[in-house]
Amino acid sequence: MNRFLFLLPACCFALVGLTGCAGYRLGDVKPSAYEGINNLHVPVFKNKTLEPRLSSLVTNAVLKELQVDGTYKITNRSNSDAVLVGVIRDIRKTQLRAQRFDTLSSQELRLFLYVDFHLEDPSTGNVIRNTAITRAIQVGDKSKTANSDDTVLAYQGTVVGQTIQYVDASFQIAERSAFSVAAQDAAAKLVSHLANGF
Repeated sequence: MNRFLFLLPACCFALVGLTGCAGYRLGDVKPSAYEGINNLHVPVFKNKTLEPRLSSLVTNAVLKELQVDGTYKITNRSNSDAVLVGVIRDIRKTQLRAQRFDTLSSQELRLFLYVDFHLEDPSTGNVIRNTAITRAIQVGDKSKTANSDDTVLAYQGTVVGQTIQYVDASFQIAERSAFSVAAQDAAAKLVSHLANGF
């Protein structure tokens, strides 16, 4: 009887643990709008801000996130299915906390890094909107048209990386560190959109 009472909770925990993984899928889980895109080429992102070396910082963060995620393989332009084009559009800072006796002097800033992105066809340079719809039209399935209301377009738009910057004696070092963290945050959001659709 005692052994039965000991085994019952253990079996319940094992059953709950096994059912918790029921929705997990191994393998390719990218959005249907990116169907057929396996290889990505990532050129250096364009920098429209006045901050130097920001393009290499953001591009390297995106490449690292893509490699960690593993949904897409990084390759050169001639072997790619799509080109990930990115533009660092803006940097904004807002005061998060002021000095105790001087409200005009900041102690903490919130830094926002705006990155626009989209996928392009490597041969034509046209923006890729939905590879599944394009493929269906090429095959001859007229039930799916590019203008139909039920089509899901591939995500393109803007991600915002953000972090907190502490203002101290070494302002430039703190700012450079904050840019690095904001770039990693923007890269994680961008790769999540490409790999998961959200």
